[in-house]
Amino acid sequence: MIRQIPVSELLPGMYVVDLHKNWLDHSLWRQRFEIRNEAHVRELVAEGIANVSIDTNRGIDLPPSPLARINEVERKFISLAERIKALPRQVSLGEERRRAGRLINEASGTVIDLMLAARGGRKVDAARLEPVVGKMIESVLRNPDALAPLARLKQMGAYATEHAVATAALIIALGRQQDMPQPELEKLALGTLLKDIGQSAIDAKLITKPGMLSKSEYTLVQSHVEEGLAVLEASSRLAETSVAVVLEHHERFNGCGYPYRMAGDEISVAGRMAAIVDSYDAMTSDRPYRPAISPSLALRQLYDQGGTQFDPALIAAFVRTVGVYPVGTLVMLESGHLAVVEEVNHDILLSPVVRVIYHASRRQYVTPVRIDLARKVGNHYGQIVRAETFERWELSPLRWQPA
Repeated sequence: MIRQIPVSELLPGMYVVDLHKNWLDHSLWRQRFEIRNEAHVRELVAEGIANVSIDTNRGIDLPPSPLARINEVERKFISLAERIKALPRQVSLGEERRRAGRLINEASGTVIDLMLAARGGRKVDAARLEPVVGKMIESVLRNPDALAPLARLKQMGAYATEHAVATAALIIALGRQQDMPQPELEKLALGTLLKDIGQSAIDAKLITKPGMLSKSEYTLVQSHVEEGLAVLEASSRLAETSVAVVLEHHERFNGCGYPYRMAGDEISVAGRMAAIVDSYDAMTSDRPYRPAISPSLALRQLYDQGGTQFDPALIAAFVRTVGVYPVGTLVMLESGHLAVVEEVNHDILLSPVVRVIYHASRRQYVTPVRIDLARKVGNHYGQIVRAETFERWELSPLRWQPA
């Protein structure tokens, strides 16, 4: 940008493009030059130069005046206030879980329709997911502990679609923890909802096979990544971030993933994030070939694989996102009681808010009590000893989910 200023405001590093004086009236032979030092400025003053024009693209600009700095700070505060005002209102976990249940059904239905279209060779209209993605982001912003834990509780036979929804909710929460802008969250979520659409080209019996896959079967299952991209390229225009999620969610940080055996920073941030949420949700879900493990055990295994399978910095961010004991986890307390995690204390991850529901040694229910394990007074149950599974104690995870 060209800016005219008094010569007295010239600083070393500025680039002069016009002296605003007839060349016959001074002895300077150049009209365009960089100011080298203060002596150079004094030379211009001695030549009777009163004003100059500078090019701020080729040299430094004037530093902002105190008033300009005040105005800039005020604009930032106004902008921040506008952004805060535009954010969805924070609501209780119970209120958001009721909305989340309906949203999971809507999102799952749309994903099913797109998978059926892919299987039938019809156009996959990815744009149909955009309203769903917007609602999912709003849900996570209203209460980040509602949608993802609820989506983790999958119905029998609905793994593929509910896995897509659960991983999308998780990647939104992780992206929000990383301060990603909303347009980027939308691209991440859209790619995550579509990442397994290539499975529509593979025999369903193979996807749900209870035993070990042969080498040829495993190669066929791996092909779902490129099959998915082929389907989407033929019928949808996806952003680069969304495509990265589809292509890279099975790549691994040490280069042992597929389909391209990418490693480290060769994998996009979107791909590295997708790998984490995809693995976490798969580990915490019942599969034909193995039962689900507890969320906290899954996190521990992911953490142990940071630097090998997964990006260690993003694993640490994911643990901060969902908590060491994620919402909905069944835990054993020092008192011998079982409790369900209702709220994560993000400043003290090992001490969440829990609801005590069961006496383990007596094998009987107790009157539910809500306890903040981070408080030093009022807690007669002690801290968490370990995570448990609802199945081991024959308790219903749906009944005891926070509400």
